[in-house]
Amino acid sequence: MSNRDRILDLSLRLLNEEGAQAAGTTRIAQTLGISPGNLYYHFKNREEIVRGLFAALEAEFRAMMIEDVAPPISPARFAGFYLRSFEVAWKYRFFFGGLHHLLRKDEKLALAYRDLQAWALDELEAIVRQLVKDGSMAKPKTRNGFHSLGLNTWLIWMNWIRFVQISGKDEVTRDDMIEGVGQMFDLLVPYLDADFEKAARRVLARELRG
Repeated sequence: MSNRDRILDLSLRLLNEEGAQAAGTTRIAQTLGISPGNLYYHFKNREEIVRGLFAALEAEFRAMMIEDVAPPISPARFAGFYLRSFEVAWKYRFFFGGLHHLLRKDEKLALAYRDLQAWALDELEAIVRQLVKDGSMAKPKTRNGFHSLGLNTWLIWMNWIRFVQISGKDEVTRDDMIEGVGQMFDLLVPYLDADFEKAARRVLARELRG
């Protein structure tokens, strides 16, 4: 593993453990056992480290969105996509917990996040439309129903970790993330075909047991 990758790997661990406002460059260098100059060779400041981690998060999310939900969307793909999306959120949980602070502090990061959000909202809406096209889901009745369902799934995914934190928990756990998967699934259940829903629930139960 290169020094750059080691810096990102350790920074992710420290930020996840201590929160988005913790783990400055001096501490990261000390923990890695490298000089600050070595760290600054790869990253000029903490903001660049966070941007590097966000780039990795974005790459994983985009790949998952493109590869995991190819039409037609089977119950296994449908359930698996939401499970993996919360795995990504768990892996980079410092970002979701400290989103507002991080975006206010770094305009470049804020621009990158807004680009991802705009793309993701279009893709999530497309998933809903594909499910309707496949006959696996009833068409939303409101004029902006497709957009609303896509937006609401995004809001749950992006804000679930902060919701758990605000609820008073000292630490976000994997069990909390499983609840988030269920919450997102429940949002779409009223629209899903009954057989499709049952098949997706079996996949969810099997994956969560494993």
